Amino acid sequence: MTRLRSTLLALLIAILAWLLPTPCRATSVYSAGGLGEPQLEEGARLRALGGSGVAEFGVDRFSQVNPASMAGVKHLIIQGTIVPAFRRIGASGLDSENEYKTEIPSLRALVLLPARIAVGASYGVLTDAQFAIDRAESAGAASNLHIEGVGGIQTIRLSAARAITPGLRVGADYEIIAGNFREEWERDFADTSLATSRDTLESRYERQGRWRLGAQASVGQWTLGGVYELKRRLPLTAIERAAGTTTEIGGNNLVIPSGFVLGASGPVAPRWEVSAQYRRANWKRGSLATDLADFRALERFSVGVERLGKSEDGAKWRDRLPVRAGLSYLKWPDLLPVAGASSIAGGTARVKEWTLSIGTGFATEDKAGRVDLSLEAGKRGDRSELGVSERFIRAAVTLQIGDDSWK
Repeated sequence: MTRLRSTLLALLIAILAWLLPTPCRATSVYSAGGLGEPQLEEGARLRALGGSGVAEFGVDRFSQVNPASMAGVKHLIIQGTIVPAFRRIGASGLDSENEYKTEIPSLRALVLLPARIAVGASYGVLTDAQFAIDRAESAGAASNLHIEGVGGIQTIRLSAARAITPGLRVGADYEIIAGNFREEWERDFADTSLATSRDTLESRYERQGRWRLGAQASVGQWTLGGVYELKRRLPLTAIERAAGTTTEIGGNNLVIPSGFVLGASGPVAPRWEVSAQYRRANWKRGSLATDLADFRALERFSVGVERLGKSEDGAKWRDRLPVRAGLSYLKWPDLLPVAGASSIAGGTARVKEWTLSIGTGFATEDKAGRVDLSLEAGKRGDRSELGVSERFIRAAVTLQIGDDSWK
């Protein structure tokens, strides 16, 4: 590995060390009670394009969503993305609150093997739930209740892809689904003669895998991409701990639904490219039995536009930088209780999210590495329905290191 690549790796470690110790960590306020905040597992380049990467293809351009996109890889590539986020929460009748959190939504390594088969392994975050709730309780003995929750759905993907013809590529992921959900309840009573009570509720599901199948077809300079995701039923065990006793409740399931992704990308003018994507995961009421949320299909609509940087010798550095912009609209799968209701029996409302993004990036001098940047701003939720709303800003940094000795 060259000194430049070693410097990029050291820079990634330094950024991690600086960003991770944030003073206050929490995902969306809507992550309490449901599956957690849906995450976008793409790198900064595709995040700047609204997440529209199912038709992405190239020597150093690939998507986490479509395994067929890595068929163009020519050497060893290691990629990691860091996303610090800021959000402001507004609630009816209360002052706004600010939250900060840093995510690592994806890590990936790819290499080209003999017979022109590209293989890879990646880590990704599908949902993330971290929250804290404080409230006064008047039912029974007066007390203050503090609830902390953490959990989510993570994946490890083992991937393979190959170009069948110059215009047709296929790939497959074997996706191992991991993670759990855990809540800790602590109740302090106003009557000091009563001891503080602590309860824990944990939901664990078996780590199992499912297949994801992808393909891309190029017609002229345009590329069409598609992915199909198979369903997987995960046996779920709830564990309750209170006052020195432990109770396990089985017989339930978390059903990771089937889904699909469709999209296209191509040039519309010299140095200008556009992309669009639709993604759907078929969550439904039977996906998880709970009184705290109902479920419908997750849907994400994404569009992006990029002005490519000049590659001619003598071009100014400003002209070498690409300019990217994107827009996405996300419908969460969670239908949460409306404001004032304690369960879905009192009515539900859906979380809808808009995100506007911009970005740029540059390649290293030897063309084996890349640094991509994106900045995203958006809003989610309707205060009139759910009692709270959020505005957020996210910045993403993706470092990509290549080693052509693996050609």
